[in-house]
Amino acid sequence: MATDGKRNKTDKESIDYISSLPESVIHRILSLLPFKQIVSTSVLSKTWNRFWSNYPNIDLTLDFGFHYCPRPQFLSIFEGIMDQCLFRKDCIQKLDLNINFPVLEELVPFLDRSLGAAVVRNVSELVIKIHCGKERDGTNSLYSIPEEVFTGSLKVLEMERCKFEGRHACIELPCLQKFTLNCCTFFGENLLNKILCGCPELEFLDVSFCEGVGDCLSVVSKPRLKYFNVCHLKEIARIEVFAPSLETFKCTTVTPCAIDLARCSALKCLELGGADLSADYVPIQDLLSKLLYIEKLQLSNCRVADKIEISSSCLKKLVIIDYINFPGAEIDLPNLLDLDFSVTGPCNSRSNFSSWNLPKVEEIHMGFSVQSFRALCRAGLKGFLMKLHNYENLNLLIECKGLQMQNFIVFEKLHAISFSSLNTFLKKAMPQFIVISSRRVENLSGRMLIPISRPISLSLICSSRRSIELLYRNLSSDKSMQFACSDFLLVSTEEIEDEMDPAWKSFIKMHSTGYETATIILRGRNWLGDLV
Repeated sequence: MATDGKRNKTDKESIDYISSLPESVIHRILSLLPFKQIVSTSVLSKTWNRFWSNYPNIDLTLDFGFHYCPRPQFLSIFEGIMDQCLFRKDCIQKLDLNINFPVLEELVPFLDRSLGAAVVRNVSELVIKIHCGKERDGTNSLYSIPEEVFTGSLKVLEMERCKFEGRHACIELPCLQKFTLNCCTFFGENLLNKILCGCPELEFLDVSFCEGVGDCLSVVSKPRLKYFNVCHLKEIARIEVFAPSLETFKCTTVTPCAIDLARCSALKCLELGGADLSADYVPIQDLLSKLLYIEKLQLSNCRVADKIEISSSCLKKLVIIDYINFPGAEIDLPNLLDLDFSVTGPCNSRSNFSSWNLPKVEEIHMGFSVQSFRALCRAGLKGFLMKLHNYENLNLLIECKGLQMQNFIVFEKLHAISFSSLNTFLKKAMPQFIVISSRRVENLSGRMLIPISRPISLSLICSSRRSIELLYRNLSSDKSMQFACSDFLLVSTEEIEDEMDPAWKSFIKMHSTGYETATIILRGRNWLGDLV
């Protein structure tokens, strides 16, 4: 009996419960793995080979630079992989091809055959990213996708380094929901506008770094469009959008571009980079008065004739960043909750911070160069900060890049520092960057410290030891920091005083009375096995 019982227990433990799951669940689990690992499951058993044979997604990256073989052999490898991954399947849902190959002409027949096979198998998501060499005239080689690929079953289409010609003008994609174009070129007048006319169900549209779009991009009759991003389109002079359900519009321009969003009344998020906010291009205040649901506005290095004027009772978040030459602003946002403000160059003294009306702001993050900080202090920055209801919760971060080490001071209580002593310190130490923020010290993001080109010292002045230890634990467990750093040390600030600049040492000693102090040392990797 004991022997039988033991055998029964062993048999029970040997049951493969995963293989007994429904195939749809297996496919969901596989979708969480890298594609290479998904392919390898086909050799486990006949059952798993069946799962692989019916798996509907193909995600393939092939880079000729990583294969030390002649071009014909590389193409043979590509065809062999497609034979296993695509040609043997009855149907597929998604085909994602990312290929780097020097000669486009040799690659085209293989691409055409693969895409044709995907269409026959009712593909609904198609991602094509082709990186090939240059043409004789020095321009990028661009792949022209066969017309038959643009079928009515496509729901997602992402293309990079492809070209559209006159024969594509009559494309009809009645089911397409997501359309992404990156580094593509259009040969034909208003060709992109004509293609978009054949996509009535679009919900997501991204057009970035494309050429040949023409002087006007018109997006009309798109009742379901919710997201639209336009980035660095050459020669574009006007963008017209008629999408009553549009919630997010992002636009980064190089030259002045008129933008008409008057008929996008449902807009919640507006992000503009490099735009001209004058009446002739993007009359921002007039536009805001018509957007009754706007919650976020982001302006990145936008141009104005005089100064930025922003007034709205709807805005919850305002982002003003990347200003090399800040023209000044008048802001009246009675319901704003989050302010992100970063300027690094000369600033107009007419900023007049004392007139800014932000009575409800909870989150605030402001970054300055020494030059911009001094200019904005003269424009009333201190008075503006002191009016905030959470002024006593603001902290200060100062960065200085030394020859041997990047030095940071993190002070948890900005209100305990007089602006006169801070300005004196800035004149002596000449740091790179100054940050005033309501974000808790322990939540300092590792992204602010990467890339790490030399060891970093974070000298902390905090009201509790717990904040110091939490920051240390958060940084040492951050995956991006683990990748960039080989060493994390928490030491007493006194231990490294001899390595400090005299101005830094004096400033820390002057303001550390009654506070907990410590320093976190981070050492980066040089990827040769040694510490940087």
